[in-house]
Amino acid sequence: MTDQTPWENILKKLQHPHEPEDELIGSWLSKTPENQDILNDLQVIYSINGNVPEAFTVEKEVAWKKIAGRINYQEKSTPYIKLLMQIAASILFIALGVGGSFLWFQPDQSFTEVFSPYGHKTMILLPDNSQVWLNGNSKLRYKTNFKNSRYVELTGEGLFKVTKSPRNLFTVKSKDLKMEVYGTTFNVKSYPDDNQSEVALVEGSIGLFHNDQLVKKMIPGEAIIYDNLGNKLGNSKFNLKQIISWRTDELIIENETLDNVIKYLERWYGVEITIDQSLTHSAKLSFKVKTESLTELLSIINHITPITYEIYGKQVKISKTRNS
Repeated sequence: MTDQTPWENILKKLQHPHEPEDELIGSWLSKTPENQDILNDLQVIYSINGNVPEAFTVEKEVAWKKIAGRINYQEKSTPYIKLLMQIAASILFIALGVGGSFLWFQPDQSFTEVFSPYGHKTMILLPDNSQVWLNGNSKLRYKTNFKNSRYVELTGEGLFKVTKSPRNLFTVKSKDLKMEVYGTTFNVKSYPDDNQSEVALVEGSIGLFHNDQLVKKMIPGEAIIYDNLGNKLGNSKFNLKQIISWRTDELIIENETLDNVIKYLERWYGVEITIDQSLTHSAKLSFKVKTESLTELLSIINHITPITYEIYGKQVKISKTRNS
């Protein structure tokens, strides 16, 4: 039988969830209830890797047997096992470790965790059709069911585009900060090894909390820096375009020390960089990266502040040029 699944239309719909309903997809869904199951599975796959396969068939019996072999349970003592069986097929690719994503269960709810490794960017479509883009070395953990609470936890950097839902608050927890929104676009950067967290609001509004106390209601175009060590909140001069440029595969650096630049480069190129401490207080750097390789970029930096560098696979060493 010829595959009549409208793959191109489905991909376009997943990429633009707020567009009007597609007639071809609607016609395909009306043919059999199983097509709705396939669409649901494709939405999960797209949320993990940002694409859909050219052909996709759910073999639920086979999927469940593979998952059941990896899970120890006693049916009488686990009331949620029926839920696990119902979605077994759709999470098989997650349970087998595809895409650095994990899904686990608690008695009353389930959670999904997505990790974006160094040198990669990952797009996630949440259950409410909100979109999140993760930068390199970032992790998002969220409730699989957003019916009662839209709650996510972020480690690293993420750009959020939240679907409006006045009756259901969207909450982001990151390190010592919590953000409450109903529908907005904003960027959060909060890596464990950074002394500062940064929140930048593109549109909408955000309630910024620390220890459950409202400390700032942000307005569009505003960026906030939070000192994690001193527990201090403050504004700083910033370029909003620079902050969110990573989302469009463009890295903009403006007036940054080499020490700070190194962190950007590690996440951008997926490498580990060691730097001579005598360079950490060198001149401020400004540049833009689009398609340049790491070698090309280091050559550019060398023209700004004299350095020597060695690249061994994913290990990079930067030293001060002698007699400079």
